[in-house]
Amino acid sequence: MRTDELLSELRHHILRDVSDQVAGASDYLWSDNGLINYINQGQTRFARQTKCLRDATTPAICQFTTLSGQPFYTLDPHVISILSIRMTGDNADLARAGHSDLDTYRQPDTYFFDPSQLSQMPPGKPVAWTTDESVTQDTGAIQLRLYPVPLVPYAGIIGNMRVARLPLVPLSISAPDVAPEVPEEHHMDILNWAAYLALRGVDLDVAGGGAWDRAKEFRAAFDDAVSDMKKDAQSKMFRPLQWAFGRNGFSYERY
Repeated sequence: MRTDELLSELRHHILRDVSDQVAGASDYLWSDNGLINYINQGQTRFARQTKCLRDATTPAICQFTTLSGQPFYTLDPHVISILSIRMTGDNADLARAGHSDLDTYRQPDTYFFDPSQLSQMPPGKPVAWTTDESVTQDTGAIQLRLYPVPLVPYAGIIGNMRVARLPLVPLSISAPDVAPEVPEEHHMDILNWAAYLALRGVDLDVAGGGAWDRAKEFRAAFDDAVSDMKKDAQSKMFRPLQWAFGRNGFSYERY
């Protein structure tokens, strides 16, 4: 659905905000700008909670360049989550780890990642990454940490990420033909959140006493859609659990 179609659907068929006035100031309960803002919030919330917008091709979103002695890289604020990272020239993705893993890391050989060894890895070629360090205070952007700290000759190399992100350009009344980035099958779902936002703050004396009950129904419908999409995504990415024995001394491994 296009922006103008979403606005019309929300106002006339969902909120039933219909004006019979022939002349004079508008007697609509909600302005066009207000409803577009609610629709944008619905799209952003749906994308954030479901991670349905995947991107591996937008350079400003999906690439970074290593700097000598620099372990931290602030990502674009639209990035919600990193799915994988592969450095230009490599044939395999970097390993994903957590803060504690990176600071207890030892590399026995070129392609082996074992966070159980309690020793510091010297700077050099990055082989692992994490995003559980911190976010920037002003924008909430994710900070990527590479490990070990890249040094020459591993500086100036482009990292290519697969990410889940937020919509890049908000919907606007000035661009009525533009459609949301969220898949079309979920356009009505983002309208449910928009309707919830619109009804939760409405003057009950104007809209009637059932506004809050209707708002809760729209929110529940939105939450159900998010839950269903999460289950669908999990089923698509399901990976059977594998067990391996005898690869780590006297212990067993699960991966």
